[in-house]
Amino acid sequence: MNKSAIAVLLAISSAVSVPTFAGRDAAQISQQEKANAIAEQHAKEKARVGKAAMRIVLPLDHGPHAQTTPWANKQLLLRAEAIEKGGAATGVSPK
Repeated sequence: MNKSAIAVLLAISSAVSVPTFAGRDAAQISQQEKANAIAEQHAKEKARVGKAAMRIVLPLDHGPHAQTTPWANKQLLLRAEAIEKGGAATGVSPK
């Protein structure tokens, strides 16, 4: 009796656990690949748009004992923006 009960429990537990080892079917795999491709494309577009919207940050000299003036800091910022855009809009050659 005990051996047959163990055999039945073993058969039931193995029958129940078989679906947990089953893999995904081809339709699920292709659907997931399409979703991943679309998500990757959106991420690339977002990165490209975010990169264009980034501000230029320079280590500007400011504070109570600054060595330069706010005007010079503004000129540094304008020069950096012009270099990034590819043109020298300020008319001053970059240092």
